[in-house]
Amino acid sequence: MLGVRTIEIEVEGIPVKGTLQWSTQSLYQLELYAPYSGPVYTFSFPKLFPPFQEETLSEIEQNAKSHLRTLFFKCEGMKKEIPKIESALKEFWMEIQSISVLSPSEWKEKNEFLKQAMLEGYMDKAIYEKTIHDLTSVMEKKQMEREKRCESFLSQYLPEFSHLQNHFSWIRFCYEFTEKKHLLLL
Repeated sequence: MLGVRTIEIEVEGIPVKGTLQWSTQSLYQLELYAPYSGPVYTFSFPKLFPPFQEETLSEIEQNAKSHLRTLFFKCEGMKKEIPKIESALKEFWMEIQSISVLSPSEWKEKNEFLKQAMLEGYMDKAIYEKTIHDLTSVMEKKQMEREKRCESFLSQYLPEFSHLQNHFSWIRFCYEFTEKKHLLLL
């Protein structure tokens, strides 16, 4: 992802914040982080390349604000449904955690380690590129498997939300919401 922007709006008196990242495929990833963290929405925009004109940034930001408002309302709706599926959700969360997928920071660390190994002569460029390619392929397969299983879970337990993108982010939101609720009860 290239570039990160913070987007802030107010919805019914509640401050809502998210981060907007732009990828090289002209896809934008919007991640809600306040008042809830986790849910992600990906959207496209006409293919533009940096440096962006100020009016283009403004248009992209307005589009992101609209999506951020939608993410907030989806969270509010989903929050009401979580108690109905709490035990199934906890069981599914433990199951889905068995699919090991590197986080972005772990991925970056792994890439830097391999690059350093190449620079220090422990592997040549061809082996480095093949290793990166193989690792990428494995991670993509694992992410796809995890995403499909999350989509299936949402379809079964929360069908009205199964159309959402980035299903894992929504499952994580639900699970973390139940954990926070329990911490508040302690």
